[in-house]
Amino acid sequence: MTDVEGTVVAKGRHVVPEGVAVEELDGGKKKLSEQCPPELKKLLDLKGAMDTYDAMVKAVVEESGTRGLFGKWKDKEFDSIVDIFRDDFADKGIRVALCKRKSTDGSSRWLEFIDVDMLGNTYVPQYDVHNFSGQVIKTVYTTLEFPNGVAVEELKQWGKARNRLKEKIPIYVEKMMQKKDLMQEYQALVEHSAEAGVGSKTKNWNIDKLKEIVTAHTAIFEKKGVSIFVSHKQEYVSHGQYGGHTEFYRWIEFVDREEQPNYHPQRDAESKSEKCVIS
Repeated sequence: MTDVEGTVVAKGRHVVPEGVAVEELDGGKKKLSEQCPPELKKLLDLKGAMDTYDAMVKAVVEESGTRGLFGKWKDKEFDSIVDIFRDDFADKGIRVALCKRKSTDGSSRWLEFIDVDMLGNTYVPQYDVHNFSGQVIKTVYTTLEFPNGVAVEELKQWGKARNRLKEKIPIYVEKMMQKKDLMQEYQALVEHSAEAGVGSKTKNWNIDKLKEIVTAHTAIFEKKGVSIFVSHKQEYVSHGQYGGHTEFYRWIEFVDREEQPNYHPQRDAESKSEKCVIS
């Protein structure tokens, strides 16, 4: 989690800044229809948008397709209703986003109501389901999703991982590097990671070495509007009475600051130790 001051969501794992009012979707249709968070009500009253909010909530509650058989929210159906009211909210100076953050222990969902007069285009909700790019990293227990404006290079653990890193570039990474004229800088980062980002004995990826490498290349990417982060996730896989093992996932994130001005990796290796299992 970042040092940004604001509202904590997603079971304490994410913070949205001041100027964004939040409604967490953790109580089903009954809670949504009966309770409006005080900070959200304050924003809606200030903008004269309470009627629009009430109409949207009513539509979500009355539409049977927004909840699944086991009571879980259905993102596509929910967001399609939010989409109907986006222009009405925009006329009142509010941007609305349905957000979802996946974790090993389940998904958290919430609505963000963004005060455009206060934040303008300086804030983009990074978990906006309407803005997911289709890039994913699949782990044993979950599927991590990434928004547009973030390009992901997964560092596979086994096989000829270092060769694959040098020989094949993910399409989203390639497009961003071409757009930002960073292909030479990217190749230098890849070569450096492949040669020096592994352990001396096992030749598996070493997170501390990767952090040092990314730090060494950060400034030249930042000059062209791209932030780079090394991220990781660990999951313990139980074998029942026979114990278990830990699966390791590592990747590099390239962030286009024009599209994602406030983005911060949800599993940044700089703030999350590899000694703990990350949810």
